[in-house]
Amino acid sequence: MTEQRTRLSTYAVAIRDEAVLLCQISAGYPNEGMWTLPGGGVDWGEHPEDALVREVYEETGLALGSREFLGVFSRVLDSRVPPGQFHFVGLIYRAPLVGEPHVTEVDGSTCAVRWIPLAELEDTAVTPLVDEGLKLAHPTR
Repeated sequence: MTEQRTRLSTYAVAIRDEAVLLCQISAGYPNEGMWTLPGGGVDWGEHPEDALVREVYEETGLALGSREFLGVFSRVLDSRVPPGQFHFVGLIYRAPLVGEPHVTEVDGSTCAVRWIPLAELEDTAVTPLVDEGLKLAHPTR
C-alpha cells in the first residue's frame, strides 16, 4: 500500500520596490537550487501564524509584523524518500518585510535569501508556489 502523508506549511509573499523576497533551497532537499517563498512547516500543536513568524525569521532573519491571509496552495506529489504520496498544503500570506535578509538557520532547507526583481523571475528557477503566491497577492498581474 502506498503511504500517504500531508504537510501543512505557511508562506509569506513579501514585495518591495518591484522585487519579491525569495529563498534558495539547499542541496539535498526537494527542488534544490530553486527559489521559493520564505516559510515552511507547521509544527505539531503550533498555530499556522506562529509558524509563519518562526519560519520567516529562520530563513530571512527578518521579523514579521502584519500579515494578510491570501489563500491556499495545494498539490499532491509523488515522493521518492520515503516512497509514497505527499499532499502539500501551503497557507499563503501577504507579509510586508523590511530590511536586508540573511539566513539564520544553520544547515536548514534555505542556503540563500534575497530580493529578486519581479522582472527577472522569468529567467529564475522558481517553484510553482512562487507563481501561485504572486497570483494571489496581485490577481491583476
